[in-house]
Amino acid sequence: MGERILDIVFYLVQYVRTHNGSLAHLDDISKSLRNLGFTESEISSAYGWFLEEVQSRSEKFVFSNDIGNCQPRVFSELERQQIEPAAQGYLIQIHQMGLLSEEEFEMTIERAMMLAPEQVDVAGMKMLTSTVLFSGASPNMDLNWFNVSGDETVH
Repeated sequence: MGERILDIVFYLVQYVRTHNGSLAHLDDISKSLRNLGFTESEISSAYGWFLEEVQSRSEKFVFSNDIGNCQPRVFSELERQQIEPAAQGYLIQIHQMGLLSEEEFEMTIERAMMLAPEQVDVAGMKMLTSTVLFSGASPNMDLNWFNVSGDETVH
């Protein structure tokens, strides 16, 4: 479920950046997300996490297209063998969007390396990234964001 919430957060960040920082049409965004197959609980959880992070980290992390604050990170040979190129790209993109701090970025790589000998693909990286982001490690994260009623299908 965390991967799906991360997908929604990713969508929200892209939406905000392409609409000059506007979240004025939440109903339209929600409708689009429901049409893509996301549940109300997933959408609500993602909105809650996203808005909490905007308030706690400052709006710059989402509303700025400036990726200058991200230090370049070169994957080691071992990391390149363990993490598929598309998964590396996904992780870098999430980091450049400001969704992962430097510490969370490194933590995600460490977790990917622990999965050896299994190579990490994009789906695996989404799982690892959502685990790091939504694990409650953030002092501002309320673990009750992820309430899903028993009658909803979670993909």
